[in-house]
Amino acid sequence: MKKLSTKEIRNMWLNFFKSKNHHFLQPVSLIPVEDPSLLWINSGVATLKPYFDGRKNPPAPRLTNSQKAIRTNDIENVGVTARHHTMFEMLGNFSIGDYFKKEAIEFAWELLTSEKWFAIDKNKLYITVFEEDPEAYDIWINIIKIKPDHIFKMNRETNFWDVGQGPCGPNTEIFFDRGEKWDKEKKGTKLLSEDIENDRYIEIWNIVFSQFNNDGTNQYSDLPRRNIDTGAGLERIASIFQDTPTNFETDIFWPTINKIQSLTKNNFSYSIENYTNPKKEQTKINTNFKVIADHVRATSFAIADGVFPGNKERGYIIRRLIRRALIKGLNLGIENTFLYTLVDCVIESMSDFYPYLIDKKELIIKTIKTEEEKFLLTLNKGYEVLNKIIFSKKIVSGEDALLLFESYGYPVEQTLEIAEEKKVKVDIDKFYKLMDLKKQQARESRKELKAWDNQNELFTKLNITSEFTGWEETIHNSARVLYIFDENGSVQKVNNKNVFVILDKTPFYAEKGGQVGDSGVLVKNGIEFKVTDTQQGPKNQNIHSVNVTGELSVGDVVDAIVDHEKRVLTMKNHSGTHIIHSALRAVLGHDVMQSGSYNDEFGLRMDFTYNESITQEDLKKVEDLVNTKIHESIKREVYFCSIQDATNKYKALAFFAEKYDEIVRVVKFGDFSSELCGGTHVKNTKDIEELLVTSIQSKGSGVYRIKCLTSFKTISKYIKEEFKIYLQKISEIKTKYNNLKNILESKELEEIFEYVNKLEISKLNYEILKSKLVTLNDKFKVFEKRVLDLQSEQKINLYKNYKPELVEGVNYVTIEAEGLNIPVIKVLIDEYKNKYDRLIIKVFSKTTDQNFVVVGVTQDIQDKYKAIDIFKSLEKQPKGGGNASLAQGKYI
Repeated sequence: MKKLSTKEIRNMWLNFFKSKNHHFLQPVSLIPVEDPSLLWINSGVATLKPYFDGRKNPPAPRLTNSQKAIRTNDIENVGVTARHHTMFEMLGNFSIGDYFKKEAIEFAWELLTSEKWFAIDKNKLYITVFEEDPEAYDIWINIIKIKPDHIFKMNRETNFWDVGQGPCGPNTEIFFDRGEKWDKEKKGTKLLSEDIENDRYIEIWNIVFSQFNNDGTNQYSDLPRRNIDTGAGLERIASIFQDTPTNFETDIFWPTINKIQSLTKNNFSYSIENYTNPKKEQTKINTNFKVIADHVRATSFAIADGVFPGNKERGYIIRRLIRRALIKGLNLGIENTFLYTLVDCVIESMSDFYPYLIDKKELIIKTIKTEEEKFLLTLNKGYEVLNKIIFSKKIVSGEDALLLFESYGYPVEQTLEIAEEKKVKVDIDKFYKLMDLKKQQARESRKELKAWDNQNELFTKLNITSEFTGWEETIHNSARVLYIFDENGSVQKVNNKNVFVILDKTPFYAEKGGQVGDSGVLVKNGIEFKVTDTQQGPKNQNIHSVNVTGELSVGDVVDAIVDHEKRVLTMKNHSGTHIIHSALRAVLGHDVMQSGSYNDEFGLRMDFTYNESITQEDLKKVEDLVNTKIHESIKREVYFCSIQDATNKYKALAFFAEKYDEIVRVVKFGDFSSELCGGTHVKNTKDIEELLVTSIQSKGSGVYRIKCLTSFKTISKYIKEEFKIYLQKISEIKTKYNNLKNILESKELEEIFEYVNKLEISKLNYEILKSKLVTLNDKFKVFEKRVLDLQSEQKINLYKNYKPELVEGVNYVTIEAEGLNIPVIKVLIDEYKNKYDRLIIKVFSKTTDQNFVVVGVTQDIQDKYKAIDIFKSLEKQPKGGGNASLAQGKYI
């Protein structure tokens, strides 16, 4: 067997399958695209779901990839077991309706055992198959010639891939025998046949034969198109070729572990020998190293893909990984921030296949270091809170442990350790029950769908070719109807019904890439059929949703006419999205990454990642830069080329969340903007006319959403509407002012009212009016406070001259008032307290909708009389609370 580096293994895998006519799919972002069922890309096949269920046609029927993935459902096992990771890389080969069991097994065996490729000794390989799959067993025995004692028939639990509704099927697994030194009890192949957890036989390949459809009630039918889904973990294969005890001693993690060793104190070091002669304390130390190495790799990739530490979903997971790794560092005596110093090791190990990590290096380092600094402060606070809980309660409840964990990021292991030192019990069982409940609620809130969508037979067989002509036209005469279908399948003719139609040529743009689908009409013999929407089919067909009022048949010739105004406005917004994306990067820095957009005739919306605050000044610079580029009249250029030429020659931005075809389309506006895009665009930036930013909001975890408008007409309409809204709000403030001006006048407010009433509607005055409204709100609050103070003073004057009644050396004052609220009553009581010693004062006040009571006691008699006690003894039985000095509440 060859000794191969991780890089060599990955390259050999991909080159082998390329030699077998498999199309190579570039790895995509860890953030799923258009798949709300997944929080992360969690497998190599997760990015291919639309190909398997028929919604999209794959670039080729044979595919291969090496895809990064994240799973955090069993994070507690990371570092404890030999092969668990938060982020891992899956090598894959896939067949979409092409080859099946025989070829898949033959490919696997050739790659693993051929001297040209991995050259693994055949005697070291063992196989499992599903006991009800004689076909796979026969292939292994009679074609591959595997020894009968090297193959085992297993049950549904181990060898049938089924996650509920959707495609499923039997699978066969390939294991590598690491030898008797990893089998101390000498159980041999019993470890395999009885599915016993072990370190001797390591699964290195899993082939799923996706041939059935589960209807959700475990009723199975044959799929219209059978598929092959293969997965092989790169990290565990590397451990085989590099003969390491676990995945963590391979060239993927070892440089990081070495770097950690250079930072530890008290002579903590990683011990490979511990795996053959385990010691409890050293095992704990090794685990700390492994968790750190694993988590810093996953975190680095997530940040590079646009996920930042936060309090929700992906951001929360990244925050948890950083905090968990930092705690493990503390266990190794590393007391300061250090994770950020390990990023270089991650990039050095992984950037050959993921070169974009190099460009994101500074962003990753800065983000991790900032989060570390925040957590160290939080950790100290958590320690203080824990000590208070121990001191006051003499026990740490499950709720307390969860509070420490969630609010302060305080690991439960630390809670247990400190509580043990203080000889205090922790209700750990309750903690884990509460944690499980939280996880269950999170899963339910996401409605996580683990199954594929049902494979759509209509789509899997929809091989019709349709040409899009709409990049340069909105009308195409004499288009031929190729296909009509409804919810029940294809039809040749339809009368007065809503159906889906495919044309041989169409100017209608199908919704994708953030651009809305076109609408318009199909005209047959002067009769118009309304097109309400256009969506993309599996072979890039543009599928028109058509309201047929009359008769339409396959073979009919129609004129396809796009709603021109909608298309033009949408193009302005789509081009505006490209320009503002470049402007954001120019003003805020290249850490800005678009993470989603939507353009229609009404405006544009773009989400982007940026882990800093954005000021109004920044936003104004962005808007001004966009409008400068619009007025420069930059001509649009379009190029069809390879992805390499797009990024290298035309400097086009490519988003790692997307999958691209071999030939891509570049839309370029001079040297300012260049992006891969299939959408429709204006011919010149001057056609956008103008851009106005209407709002920007933070969506948390370093994600912002910006909304804008383009075109003079749209912006003018918006400004008129906003002008009315702002003037109405100012009018409402003016009405309130007029109701109060008999108490107090404000020349400053009156000047603002007079100024805004003279403003004519324009973009410049819209900005002024918006600013004036903010100023007016602030100044009116100050004015209202002054009026309230005056009113309070006037009201207090009615009640501040009551004479106390002296009884046994104590001054008593009881006041029955009208119209005083609690803040005013408190001011009144303070006046009496400042005027008299040894005072007990009770003030009752009736207002239009509430009855209040406040009791005050001066400090010199609080040893004998307390306000709260007097309050509780009142006949009117008020509800409220307080202390020795003051108590307040309401009564009926």
